[in-house]
Amino acid sequence: MTDTGTDISELLAEAAQGARIRHAPVDAIIVGGRRRRSRRRAAGAAAALAVACTVGIAASSSLGEGSGASPAATEQRATPRPVTEVIASGRHDGKPWSLSVDIWKRAADKKEAGRVWNAMEEVEYPDTQRAGGEGGPQLVDTGWFFANLKVGERRSFVDDGALNATGNRKVETSWGKLAPSSGWFVFGRTAPGVHAVTCTFDNGRKATPQLRTIAGTDSRFFALDAPAPKPTAGPPRCTAAD
Repeated sequence: MTDTGTDISELLAEAAQGARIRHAPVDAIIVGGRRRRSRRRAAGAAAALAVACTVGIAASSSLGEGSGASPAATEQRATPRPVTEVIASGRHDGKPWSLSVDIWKRAADKKEAGRVWNAMEEVEYPDTQRAGGEGGPQLVDTGWFFANLKVGERRSFVDDGALNATGNRKVETSWGKLAPSSGWFVFGRTAPGVHAVTCTFDNGRKATPQLRTIAGTDSRFFALDAPAPKPTAGPPRCTAAD
């Protein structure tokens, strides 16, 4: 080989030795790829979460609008309660007493009559034969009243009945006692057309009680203290004065 060829070979060899092969930055590429994938996954998760929240809110709104009970339905399902008013009060043997009347309105149908009857049996003095028996079928035709006496902390039953059952007598009355050994009173109710009542007792005393009206009925109610009746006395003699 000539000197020229030798020189060229040597030059090529030297060039080859001086050239440095640069390896691709594999680790950096892998890390960068992982970062990009992480960013894409985070973005996708955020988007999915936003969609889920939007759908959840819409579903909740739809459920609230479609399944919520109307005020009328809630009122219809509510447990029936009476209108209560105190018609007389006073003191006996140092204890306060009051006589109140509960008015249970007439039921709209047999289903409501059953609900009213059950509530009456729970709240008032129980009687399974009241208002036509179980389910209260008579409550579709009439409301019902209860008179209750409270002396101190003691509560006792006085009278009850259908609101349209005053009959031809116009005035219905009954005796009651404030204490086991003393303190008599008269409870009564009148037909809607009666505006005044006079009560006459065995000792000759006469009294004109104040008539009270209560929301839910046209009947009028009264109560007043009274002298002790004779053992053979019948119902208090109270008659319509007009």
